[in-house]
Amino acid sequence: MKLLQFRDPASAHPRHLGLMDGDDVIDLTAGGGPGSVHELYYGGGGDENGFVAAAQVAVKNAAGARRLSLADLLAARGDDVAHLDKPVSGPDDDPYKLRVWLAGVTHEDSAKLREIEAKQATGGAVNVYEQKYRECAAGGRPELFSKGDPDAVVGHGQPLTRPADTDRLVPETELVSIYALNRRGQVERIGYTGGNDATDNGIEATNPLNLPQAKNWSGGCASLGPVLVTADAFDDADVTVSCEILRDGERVAFKEGPTGQDNLNMPDGLLHMELTLFRRLPLEPGQLQALYWGTPIVFGEADLASGLLVGDVTKLMFSGGIGTLENPIVPLPQTSQLADLENQS
Repeated sequence: MKLLQFRDPASAHPRHLGLMDGDDVIDLTAGGGPGSVHELYYGGGGDENGFVAAAQVAVKNAAGARRLSLADLLAARGDDVAHLDKPVSGPDDDPYKLRVWLAGVTHEDSAKLREIEAKQATGGAVNVYEQKYRECAAGGRPELFSKGDPDAVVGHGQPLTRPADTDRLVPETELVSIYALNRRGQVERIGYTGGNDATDNGIEATNPLNLPQAKNWSGGCASLGPVLVTADAFDDADVTVSCEILRDGERVAFKEGPTGQDNLNMPDGLLHMELTLFRRLPLEPGQLQALYWGTPIVFGEADLASGLLVGDVTKLMFSGGIGTLENPIVPLPQTSQLADLENQS
């Protein structure tokens, strides 16, 4: 199954859950059905009977429900029309029910380029990326980090923000697995989607201790989507991804590469990351977890010297039915909260 979430300003429901059916999207929320993946799993029997079984019941109950054009939802921009949301989320009144964690240095090409950039920025003093890659390949601890604010993770068509003090912003094209906790207290991998882990590559290369700042800011520091493919319908062994960057409507950069279980640098593949994450941070009832796998393709200065600029558009393509995740780049609004602090100094 291919599921997506969307918002419709003409509806009384804050969010709708849809099922892709060819060129159409069946509105599973119409007539009282679940309004989100979270509601389907934790309120529609997914935690008891399994996610796919719960989705099948929701589809059966939505017989005759309204259909929307998938192309229209993908093309829609702005809050005044029905438009896609990220495919998984916490409830509107508790967005932190979605946890977002990410992995790094999981693919060889990415690790090599990061090491080159770090050595250039530090005069040859840094070798942590190469070291971490080798550790993971030998079964050691992977690099894992958090996008702490789930509201800063946006959906297809929604803007990613570029902070004014960004050194060099780059996209990172990543497969993402989604998890929930069933009533037996067991983590269930419920599906897969696409992700863009936007990164301030410049400050990360200068010093790896800058990683939290290189990964987190307000407005839109990552994206998810467009579609959630249920785990039973997705082959995660070998997945092709690509990233195209448009500037003034023209392509200025493009890369393609392989990801998936067969291309991770860990003996147990995805399981190695899952065990590392959930042993220390078990899921709580009612929580969803998004886990980005790390990127197989990185845009170095030779590929895109400026990095992403305001007005650019990123188009990330994923095989296996996930589709193309598109996001424009906009400036992060300047805050007005600092005047009193500056006056106190």
